[in-house]
Amino acid sequence: MGINTCIDRGSARTPGRRTARAGGGRARYALLAGALAAVLPLAACGGGGGATKHKSGSPTFGSIPAQAGTPKDGGAIDIAQQPGAGPFYMLPIVPGAFNSTYVTYEFQRLMYRPLYWFPQGGSPQIDESLSLASAPQFSEGNKTVTITMRDGYTWSDGTPVDADDVVFFIDLLKAALKKSPANWGSYTPGQFPDNVADAKATSRNTVTLKLKEAYNPEWFTANELTSLVPLPAEQWSRAAGGGRNLDHASPKDAAEIYAYLDKASRKPASFAKDPLWRTVDGPYRLSSFDVTTNAYSMTANKAYGGPQKPHLATLNFRPFTSESAKFNQLLSGRLAMATVDQSNVGQVSALKAAGYNVYGAPALGFNFIMLNFKDTTDNVGKLYAQLYIRQALQRLIDQPGYIASKGIYNGAAVESYGTAPATSPYVSGSTATAPYPYDPAAARKLLEDHGWKVVPNGATTCVRPGTGPSQCGAGIPQGQTMKFNLFYRSGPQLHSAVSTAFASEARKLGITITVAPKTFSFLIQNYNVPAAPSKAGEWAMSTWGGFSTPPYPTASGIFDTKGSGNVGAFSDPETDKLIDASVHGADRKAVQAEVEHLRTELPVLWLPAAQTIWAWKKTLSGPTASFANLPANVLTPEYWYTH
Repeated sequence: MGINTCIDRGSARTPGRRTARAGGGRARYALLAGALAAVLPLAACGGGGGATKHKSGSPTFGSIPAQAGTPKDGGAIDIAQQPGAGPFYMLPIVPGAFNSTYVTYEFQRLMYRPLYWFPQGGSPQIDESLSLASAPQFSEGNKTVTITMRDGYTWSDGTPVDADDVVFFIDLLKAALKKSPANWGSYTPGQFPDNVADAKATSRNTVTLKLKEAYNPEWFTANELTSLVPLPAEQWSRAAGGGRNLDHASPKDAAEIYAYLDKASRKPASFAKDPLWRTVDGPYRLSSFDVTTNAYSMTANKAYGGPQKPHLATLNFRPFTSESAKFNQLLSGRLAMATVDQSNVGQVSALKAAGYNVYGAPALGFNFIMLNFKDTTDNVGKLYAQLYIRQALQRLIDQPGYIASKGIYNGAAVESYGTAPATSPYVSGSTATAPYPYDPAAARKLLEDHGWKVVPNGATTCVRPGTGPSQCGAGIPQGQTMKFNLFYRSGPQLHSAVSTAFASEARKLGITITVAPKTFSFLIQNYNVPAAPSKAGEWAMSTWGGFSTPPYPTASGIFDTKGSGNVGAFSDPETDKLIDASVHGADRKAVQAEVEHLRTELPVLWLPAAQTIWAWKKTLSGPTASFANLPANVLTPEYWYTH
């Protein structure tokens, strides 16, 4: 699948899920709108006890306490939203324009459960206990998929969540995409649902998918089927409120149904009032929504059929205008839980003294400085085409130093040099080791060995043009200099700090990098080759966060030549070959070769993976696994209770 959702979590994928959406489509990766965003966590519990004991670069920040107290039903908690964030769309077929915020996904998931739930606590795998169906069965050479729905899940009016609800989602999705590919932020042409030749409810509880070609079962399950969200076919198959039910299998009827639901989904002021949205299968339903502030409340769905009935009666999601305002509310004890911006890591001990637990983990993904291989300004694309230049630039990034710096990551991050972390079961474990570690002297030697006259704090130039092993490379003329612009996300502060530190190091080798801030939305909408090809000459580098890794960590849609989420237009035949093997082959280890190749091929410049840190009151408890997935910005509040 293409890029997952564009995740704008302020200081905190975001996902899941799924991200950028970054303009046209998305891979089964989610754009992390800030190095602090995380859609997937690392290990569940562990690490030190907070800022005073935390060891820089450890996999987790703080620890999750054991479940405490006796569960009781009732009560309300206040949960902070990220500054400037809010849910703006209701239907779980989210257009790319609304995927700029991870909050939309988080908001929907409490009401509409995905067919297959991901992650499992702190583990990067599908959680069968929270999934609406049992594991899919593949047959006929991996071209037929049989999905069996679990008994017990119902819509809030008591009707069962069944196979037709799954097919309804697929029919609506096809109608949405026929109208415009921009109508689903997770869309990558050729992948789901394009690769499904036929989808039928062959019994009340059974869905049969006929695929157009064979796919790796693990990839298709983890990266395609986790995007399916069963929708209430009986209640929503109409084109107007109170209208007659239509046949969603008919493309014409499906188009009318989608148009009706899409229109209603764009009216936040009516979210809590429209009878449409009262039909849910998740543990909570929307009870109020303030369109002015984006504050909203949810109440427990008493008809929820999942493994845990909600304990808490009400969830209040509170908006904030800044991280400092949010943090002050935490310190005052007025919030039950919230993320902690890394600029406040030094005050974790004060949070603990105020009665909070604190825990964080990095994403199962990767952060980076994006390179634009299509930028023709000053021959930028020609420069990037030389692997030795990308290697030299990577050697100017001091990941250990950035992590330790109180002005950047404040110790709450881990080194990361690939498209998946070492904790992923699909990689060799070497992704935490730098293939090109910070070494300015080695960077200088690379340039000099390839025909450049390095002038520290001046202008380094090509003095040996040509394509030989000791020459500058194809398309790089005599006297060529290295000048790049680097646009970074205007918040949080660490993007500015990282960009400035990198530019300062480059300057010492006579490489000019001009840095400037832009908003997250501007960056993903404009400095993104597939989404805005006409602007490809305006930017050389950008940094706004990264992509979160899906359960099966192929970079399909992200770094393959025709990937709809290939923001920097990277193109490499070997990468295309390896991604194809990951997606279509039967060898689960195929993705290991892909990950290993990309970490040394440098489609981007690798940055540390930051921990996403959460704080919650010690009077709020539940199973440890229900808090382990918080760094993924995935909430399972039905398990929580106050004591």
